Order: sequence, then C-alpha cells, then structure tokens
Amino acid sequence: MSMLKDLSGKKYTAANGQQTYEVFYASASLVPVIGDLIQEHFGFLPISKPVIGLDEVVAEMEKDGVKLGLGWDNWSGAYVMGFCSEDSNWVNKISHFLDDELEKPKYRKYVNM
Repeated sequence: MSMLKDLSGKKYTAANGQQTYEVFYASASLVPVIGDLIQEHFGFLPISKPVIGLDEVVAEMEKDGVKLGLGWDNWSGAYVMGFCSEDSNWVNKISHFLDDELEKPKYRKYVNM
C-alpha cells in the first residue's frame, strides 16, 4: 500500500442528499484550477466571486440553470457539489473527467502535504 498522497477523488452523498465529488488531499489552490477545467470542458461559468475563510473556499458556477458548488474545506479537501438531482448528474459527469485529468503529473503541485 502506497503512503503517497494523491488527487484521486471520491463521490459521496452530501447532507442535502445530492452528489458531491471530493478530492481529499487537494490544497485550496486547486479550486480555481478545477473551476477553469469545468469552464473549459463543460461550459459552466462562475456566478460569484469565491468567498475565502480561514478553513474554507466557496464559489458557485452555473450553466443553463444548473448550479454547482465548488470549493475547499479542511474536512473534504476540494469539492464539486450539486444542489438538486440535475446538478448531481453533472457532478457525476465532471467526476469522471476529473478522475482522469487530475492523474496528470502537472497537478502534483496541488497535493496538500
């Protein structure tokens, strides 16, 4: 078993009953990178400036009425989450893309050591 931390993500059901994709070992600096990837590959646009606190970063993105939460906190790492079932379908699509994308060596610098 490797003790090396990586950017592999996992899907969970959030407290709101919707899908969330979490990258536990990600640093907060991965949030704008994920935002850019979601914008480039899926056409979502930011609808708010990120709110930055001592232990979290929170932002929202939207496309055709579908809204996603994007952020980082010290419990989940970086995450993408849905607010309704249609949003959750997008979280599932995005999670498959991010699983492959975040394996690339250029993202290693975003692992929270």
